[in-house]
Amino acid sequence: MDKNDGTMLVAIGGRILEELPGYARGVLPLSEGVMQPTGVFHAGAIVTLADEVASRAIYGSKREPGSSHPQKFPYSVQLSVNLLTNDPVGPLTAESTVTREGGLTLVDTVVTTHDGKVAALMRSVHKMVDASRVGPHIKA
Repeated sequence: MDKNDGTMLVAIGGRILEELPGYARGVLPLSEGVMQPTGVFHAGAIVTLADEVASRAIYGSKREPGSSHPQKFPYSVQLSVNLLTNDPVGPLTAESTVTREGGLTLVDTVVTTHDGKVAALMRSVHKMVDASRVGPHIKA
């Protein structure tokens, strides 16, 4: 599976550009699908970009050898987002760095505008869970 398949970010037109252990970078172009009526990015699209890239920063160190899927999934349990500005041109770029790794993993994400201004800052906490044992498709 390509690292850009089957994700909400891809569904709204974004993609992951770089994914390393503890770091990831992704991009989201401006389109009608992610735009507010005022012609800038919808806050939900900005948070989607930031959350997806944060999860990918964690993936790099959690994959089993030879697998494209993480051994553990970084389930987002807390997001703290400051929206500082917006961008009527796009794309937005998000860069995430794992700050603390463990059962609860902390990630810092910076989202920047097309001209390099900081559009959003997000600190997120992710609980590492067995992806095969969670979700609405799993019967208890």
